[in-house]
Amino acid sequence: MNPSVSDRVSVRVPATSANLGCLFDCGAIAVSLYLDVHVTPRADEEITVRYQGVNPERVPAGADNLIARIIRETLGQWGNPRGFDLEISNQIPVGAGLGSSAAAIVSALVASHRLAGRALFDEEIVTLATRREGHPDNVAAAWHGGFTVAMEDAGRILSYSCPLPEPLGLALVTPDYALPTAEARKVLPENYSRRDAVHNLQRAVVLTAQLFSGAAEIHRGFFDDRWHQPFRAHLMPGLPEVLALHHPDLLGICLSGAGPSILAFTLGDASALAGLIQKTLAEKHVNSRVHQVAPDNRGAKGWILPD
Repeated sequence: MNPSVSDRVSVRVPATSANLGCLFDCGAIAVSLYLDVHVTPRADEEITVRYQGVNPERVPAGADNLIARIIRETLGQWGNPRGFDLEISNQIPVGAGLGSSAAAIVSALVASHRLAGRALFDEEIVTLATRREGHPDNVAAAWHGGFTVAMEDAGRILSYSCPLPEPLGLALVTPDYALPTAEARKVLPENYSRRDAVHNLQRAVVLTAQLFSGAAEIHRGFFDDRWHQPFRAHLMPGLPEVLALHHPDLLGICLSGAGPSILAFTLGDASALAGLIQKTLAEKHVNSRVHQVAPDNRGAKGWILPD
């Protein structure tokens, strides 16, 4: 074995919910659904993949698996080409707006760094992951955990995070169909009016300020979006009705990422709120699953698993 390459490594990456209504392509939170990846180097060049978890029909099990492909390409670029056995255990719904591809990309890059004995730096990991993903919100939250905001500057990704305030609860509901991000992006306009841009910007800065201050005082109006949710509504039966829901414990509700999952913030009983969302979707003939989740404030860098 090449002495510069380590033995078996393990990585855990949380699911993420991006956009949060007003924070399109720049903000996300990490939640407690996980992708666990174990990689064992081989003495030959063969690559094997074993997958266990949700939506197996949506996950390639060969060398063209996204995680396997990125590890292979990254090690090859660094002069450490080799085979490996890849074991994947996944709780994150695929194609559901919960950052499954971001988690896969981050896990592959972290595993590659550890296999090659390279140091893990925040900016490098998030920047490399963004080049693969195309936008920084999910990958930054997957790496840092908590509530994360990110921006691109001349090819660099700058990202900052804070823990979600302890009292906040999350209600997460996932419809039983997939919606590829590329399809959801096709319906977005190329330009926005100044009025709509200011509308979202006001809410984005206030929501960010509140969460970074550690306050759980968030309001329904923070999540009133004019950049993506109205244009995607026709792709998701029941979305307009869900976004218009009223409940005494509801602090805010939004599409998770590009959808179709729905995320709601509450200070009360998250299960009751999730049940109301599920019932509203069912009235539009959409079956869905409720996830019992909490904020993940550790991120992949805080979940490096023992080998």
